Order: sequence, then C-alpha cells, then structure tokens
Amino acid sequence: MDVKTLYTLIAVADRGSFAEAGNALGLSLSAVSIQMRALEEELGTTIFDRSRRPPVLTESGITLTQRARELIAHWESMSEALKKDASGGLLKLGAVHTCVSGILPLALKQMQEKGQRIDFHVTTGLTHELEKAVFHRHLDAAIVTRPEDLREDLEFFPFIDEALMVITHETTRETTDKKILEGTPYVRFNRAARVGSQIQQEITRRAIVVRSVMEIDTLEGVVAMVANGLGSSIVPARRVANDFPKSIKTVPFGKPQLIRRLGVLQPRNHPRAHLSQMLIDALRAVAQTAAPFEH
Repeated sequence: MDVKTLYTLIAVADRGSFAEAGNALGLSLSAVSIQMRALEEELGTTIFDRSRRPPVLTESGITLTQRARELIAHWESMSEALKKDASGGLLKLGAVHTCVSGILPLALKQMQEKGQRIDFHVTTGLTHELEKAVFHRHLDAAIVTRPEDLREDLEFFPFIDEALMVITHETTRETTDKKILEGTPYVRFNRAARVGSQIQQEITRRAIVVRSVMEIDTLEGVVAMVANGLGSSIVPARRVANDFPKSIKTVPFGKPQLIRRLGVLQPRNHPRAHLSQMLIDALRAVAQTAAPFEH
C-alpha cells in the first residue's frame, strides 16, 4: 500500500465514482480500478460493492477511508510540499424547490467565497421523493422538511425554521387568515409536498372553507398568480430579501402560527459526510443572518 493509492481511495470516496476520481487525479478509469482492486487484494477485504453502479463503499471501505484520511493528514502535516490537490469533492444533493430559489444559493456562494471547492449535482423534488433517494444512496444528502418518521439509518440536521404565511393581493380588504382564505379564490400549493399536507391539515382542523381554483407545483408560480390578483394562498416565507412582490401582503397562518423546519438529511456513516457538513455549516451561517422570523 502506498500513499498514491490512499489518495485515489479518498478521491473515489469524495467524488462518488472511479471515473470522477480519475478526472480529479489525472488518471484513467482503468488505472483507478486497478489500484482499488490491488488494494482489496492486499488487505484481503472487499472495499467496494461492485453489484451497484457506480460501485459504492462497503462498511469496511468506509472505515478504511476514514483511516486513510487520518494517515494522509498526518503525512501532509510534515510538509506543505507533500500536499496533493484532489480537486475537492462531489456532492449529489437533493433539495425542495423552495430552498433552491431561496437560501441554498446564498449558502453555496458563501462556500465558494471561502474557497471550499465542492462540486454539486443538485436535484429538486418533493421531500418524500428526496428522502427515498437518500435512503437508497442515489443522493448523498437532501435539503427537506423534517421527516415525520426518521429512519434509523438516516440523520437530519435542521438549519432554519420558516413561518407559513397567507399571501394575498394588496387590494384584499380582509385582515385575518381565515377571512382572507374564505373570501378570495384559493391558489393551492402542491398538496403532494409535505408542507402542502401540513397546510391542508390545519385548514381541515379549523374548518376553513376554501374555493380552490388552481393547484401549482412551484412557489414562484403560486406567488405570480397571487401577485396578479388571481387569488390567495398559503406558502412558507423563505426569509430571504424581497421574498414577495410589493403587490402582495402577508398574514400569519395558523393558530398557533405554523412553521416548517428545513434541514439536511443524509445517511449515517456516509463517506462524503464531511462535504455535507460544510454545506450544513454554510446553511446555518446564512440562516443566522436571514430576514427575521415573521409572526
């Protein structure tokens, strides 16, 4: 076993595939594969589950990678000249639509400014879809609404609470959430979304009678309809500057007011957990400077 092989192992873990690791290190796919096969033979253990595409680290592989990071850190601490650039890592990230158009870009910008060179492959979807993708290791992590029942092999790291607000056109005369919703056409935010289900439960609990005229999948679409006077809706306030157009007025929704908690969901003992931790730190830092929680 040599240091070059350990660098390759870490690159595979951080990039998620032999091909991506090869691109980062200037090696061919076959060269990476030969190194990893030789390492397995030398140690007499299976490091990669090759029944999956791309191959994924086994539990033994994850443990070995953690040890390799410690050895490399000690090796590099002896001299700056020994440091080897593996071009950061790759994080396959899922995110609910509202976060992609809200706080996520601010966090990624902060990471970029700090020189944290991580490549992101971002997939959008609904919380239950993303949770399933994380569970099956199709995604390394996902930004979602807090799961109702968290699986034992998954971890959830919250970073922000968002208030649910009734949004309506500025010309609407009613001033309470119930009167606004019952007195104007209702533009429904996707019921399949977890926050949509949360909203519907409160509407049912309070016996609010709404006249639904349309249902829209994206927050931007809902806001556009309300801004043009086509009805009212209930959406999360993303706590970013200029969240809603000036033609929209907002009223807190729920008694007590409802919130949704966003966080990062990831598998336990994941080989790229150190990359998602950098994202979590950035999201929490941005959340601390976000617009105040609306009541």
